[in-house]
Amino acid sequence: MHIKEIFLLAVSLVTGYYGMAQVPVVKSVHLGLVTPVSTQGKLAKDMSPAFSLQALQGVNFNNKGVTIAGLANRLYGSNRGLMVSGLANQVNGSDKGISVAGLYNGAANGRGIQVAGILNHKTGNGLIQIAGLCNFSRYEILQIGGIVNSSQNVHSQVAGLINIARSVRGVQVAGLINIADSSDYPIGILNFIKNGEQQIGIQVYDDASANVLLRTGGRKTYGIIGAGAGNEQRKTVFQLEAGAGYRITFNQRLRINTEVVAISKTDFIFWKHTQSLRALLGYKISPVIEITAGPALNTYKYSDSRIFADNYLWKFGSRESSFSLTGGLTGAVNISL
Repeated sequence: MHIKEIFLLAVSLVTGYYGMAQVPVVKSVHLGLVTPVSTQGKLAKDMSPAFSLQALQGVNFNNKGVTIAGLANRLYGSNRGLMVSGLANQVNGSDKGISVAGLYNGAANGRGIQVAGILNHKTGNGLIQIAGLCNFSRYEILQIGGIVNSSQNVHSQVAGLINIARSVRGVQVAGLINIADSSDYPIGILNFIKNGEQQIGIQVYDDASANVLLRTGGRKTYGIIGAGAGNEQRKTVFQLEAGAGYRITFNQRLRINTEVVAISKTDFIFWKHTQSLRALLGYKISPVIEITAGPALNTYKYSDSRIFADNYLWKFGSRESSFSLTGGLTGAVNISL
């Protein structure tokens, strides 16, 4: 057989194989630099490959497997697999898979997982959002954001600064503020809950100090923040207090408020920090006025109490440091806002 005949036979075999395999291969795998400079070209937005790898930017209709792009991915349909990009993923339809992006994930809806360095956004319902800065959605099971979470209906939110929601079924944990119409378990310094409870009161302590405290929260948990005057080395000093509490309700008038707080005293030259665990029996003498009183367990190197001075539950001392557990008493009059 001559070389020419061998060459023609090889060409015919390759051509025949390519004709049979072209459609399934092109449909299942999408490779390229940036769409349409890719194996699917201008048809990419109408095709749904099982695997897509683009050096810069990729476009397809649906993702049924894995889609990876150096900069950005865009789907005109839905995502049911894994999307990974250096900057952004955008799904015009539902995102029921996992989207991981260096900056931004966007989708119409879908009970999937979004993980972004800066922002996750869904105009409809979702499942889990984790972002370095912000999450936005109409419904989520869980939102974890470095700064802000916002959702109309959510099970749980965890944010570095602010959580915003209409209805929360689980917990809200924020470094600063929780906002909701309904949230029984907000954990933050300030909690503005429409169906919750807000109180302002004067709290006195057994070391002859007093603070004006603001308690804001839901039916169960609440935040505490306040300031007042304390005593230290026979001087009146500035006193700050912040913490969290949990309510155990017996009836409309009687309950126990368990609280964990940090108290700082300062004359702006020295600082003294004390931690306190207390259980306050609360009784509402009217719908808006509550009287509370109860014991406290304090941690510091010595006792400040005028009542329990030099009486320690436990004490440790060395040349480098000292630490003790001391008892205390506190009471307050609170007014509902």
